[in-house]
Amino acid sequence: MLITQAIDLKSFLAGIEPYAGLGAEDLARLVDAARVVHLERGMPLFEQGQPCAGVHIVLSGQIKLAFYSPHGAEKIIAIATNRQGVGEECLSLGQDYPFHADALVDSTLIFLPRLALIDCLENSRHFVQRLMKCIAEKFHHLLLDVEAASLLTGSERVVEYLMRDLDGVAQGPAVVELNMAKSVIASRLSLTQEHFSRLLRQLSDSGMIAVEGRQIQIPDVCRMRQYLASGEGHAVNRLGRSAGRGRATSELLGAVAC
Repeated sequence: MLITQAIDLKSFLAGIEPYAGLGAEDLARLVDAARVVHLERGMPLFEQGQPCAGVHIVLSGQIKLAFYSPHGAEKIIAIATNRQGVGEECLSLGQDYPFHADALVDSTLIFLPRLALIDCLENSRHFVQRLMKCIAEKFHHLLLDVEAASLLTGSERVVEYLMRDLDGVAQGPAVVELNMAKSVIASRLSLTQEHFSRLLRQLSDSGMIAVEGRQIQIPDVCRMRQYLASGEGHAVNRLGRSAGRGRATSELLGAVAC
């Protein structure tokens, strides 16, 4: 559904990648072709296999990108939020959308038509380079997700997820706000909702976190980071250290300390 919304599209696009690399004329033509789209919660943006019509950039809200099996099973591969684009990789390859996209909450997006973007690609080498960098970054994050799903236990995946926004916190307590439904987070982590809830309880019982509604209290960030670095949970962690196979998760959680 298209709506009119007061927004300075030129300033917005000029302030995000890869569109900051466009010259004034190319940017002006792209802005003229752009449209503002509003989706209510649960509405589809596009379906898997649909021809790529262009790129959508999230102004506000959350867009779920997911695969669905013929029997209705869902695997969420990403959540696009503010200032993030959806569909750049399809545009550059000239392929159909490889996943479904739906609004998790009421969302507003900027739609950039494919033909207008192709003109930008043909006219600007800097834009091509910046677009390639954006696609490479998405691919890198996807590889990290595959690595985590393949090599980390469920508890390690949950801890890593909680730690993603705490890079600037070296030690001490912290608070993480779960801004998505537990079912969505669980699917992102390749877990069932029941397994995800059970792991939160195990982490809580061990004293590593305290769950208060959507807030996750972390008494000691250092302890959480040490748990990931130690490889205690399973197999081999990202630092290549050996793991503690055969030990129960609850025992491992209780054993880790900074």
